[in-house]
Amino acid sequence: MVAESWTFADDGRSVDFTLRNDVTFHDGTPVDAQAVVASLARARDPQKSKVAGRFDMVTGVDTVDGNTVRISTSRPALDLPAVLSTTEAAIVNVKALDAGLDIGRTDAGSGPYRFDQVRPGDRVTYVRYDGYWDPDAQKPQRLELIGMADDNSRLNAFRSGQVDAIKVDPDQYDEIRAVTGGSGFEIHEYPTVQSYAVQLDIGTPGLENAKVRQALNYAIDREGINSALLNGKCAPLSQPLPEGVDGHDDSRAALYTHDPVKAKALLKEAGAPDNLSLRVIYVAGASPQQEMATSVQAQLRDIGVDVQLLPIPAVDAQSTFRQGDYELLNSRLAYPIPGQSLLLNYMADYRFPSPPSAQFSETVLQSLDPRLDDGERTELLRRASGIAADDAYDVFICGVPTIVAYSSSTVGMDTLGQADFTSIFDVRYAGKTTQ
Repeated sequence: MVAESWTFADDGRSVDFTLRNDVTFHDGTPVDAQAVVASLARARDPQKSKVAGRFDMVTGVDTVDGNTVRISTSRPALDLPAVLSTTEAAIVNVKALDAGLDIGRTDAGSGPYRFDQVRPGDRVTYVRYDGYWDPDAQKPQRLELIGMADDNSRLNAFRSGQVDAIKVDPDQYDEIRAVTGGSGFEIHEYPTVQSYAVQLDIGTPGLENAKVRQALNYAIDREGINSALLNGKCAPLSQPLPEGVDGHDDSRAALYTHDPVKAKALLKEAGAPDNLSLRVIYVAGASPQQEMATSVQAQLRDIGVDVQLLPIPAVDAQSTFRQGDYELLNSRLAYPIPGQSLLLNYMADYRFPSPPSAQFSETVLQSLDPRLDDGERTELLRRASGIAADDAYDVFICGVPTIVAYSSSTVGMDTLGQADFTSIFDVRYAGKTTQ
């Protein structure tokens, strides 16, 4: 948002960003090249930042002039602008950085709203910043982002008018339809941005053979899970890139049908042990993961695979999975660029503990070359998605849309931009009428 334009170098290994000249931090300090360089230096420093790994491809951030920044990368990086659009790359006031202030609790930004207060585990509130360069992006005077982990609490708060908009989980779809069927409420579905899967550590003893992983996929009744647990809102998947996303392979759209007989034959062909056992983590108390975990356990038991379910708090689930020899039933997120989705879901050890094949990794990285034309990129993405499907990198289950419900007096909720994580709204240009 701070950059008004950017240009890739001919070799695709650096990008020059030209900044707007009418942006200031909330204390009036200009948002210039120096602020960008200082902010990204902090974000890339593992001693100061927990997200330094997101910038692994960045080799340098330099000031070209007062309003131009050059970011160099170790590889052609079509995904760089998408990485820089996330909260991890937020541009922070140099004065706050120099003073060592806690920027998680200090107003040190330049956005349409000023930080007001935070109530841990509850909400963050903001107030409009007068003087922002784009007034259309700050319609409400006050903005509250409220965390409600419990589905029923969130639905009741919406029904009673305590909140103006909520994110709706697929297993709530019938309930929310009953609410929005009356006057005063609306609902909108965005395309699939996350998918449910049993994320595999393909180095787990017994899972090294792709045929065993394929067998696990054939054991799953995706349609049954979809209809019984997710109100028909979770389209069955057999590959990482869902329908409608560039690189989706139509020929593998239904690669894994529910076929326990074939699953048992593959296990026998692979020489899998009779007592194959898996430890599957799921996020404690999370719905529908908890119910899905029980279904997956039963369906794998039917082909002779024992599953030990391990409910773990959300804050620890991913780190435990990363240790290896665990599987994780959770959602995989999509990112603005399909190649970025494949990169972050399968080539980062915290989401895929044992490395994928060299062929997969090379294909994904090739797809991120900005010099490619669209047809070449689509073919590489299709090839990479096919490798992940054929080698069964996940036990693929289904993909869900992002669903939002909102009061009829709320505007802009059906045209939200893609935020960096599912469930976090990009509320620029959203607001309320006085009607």
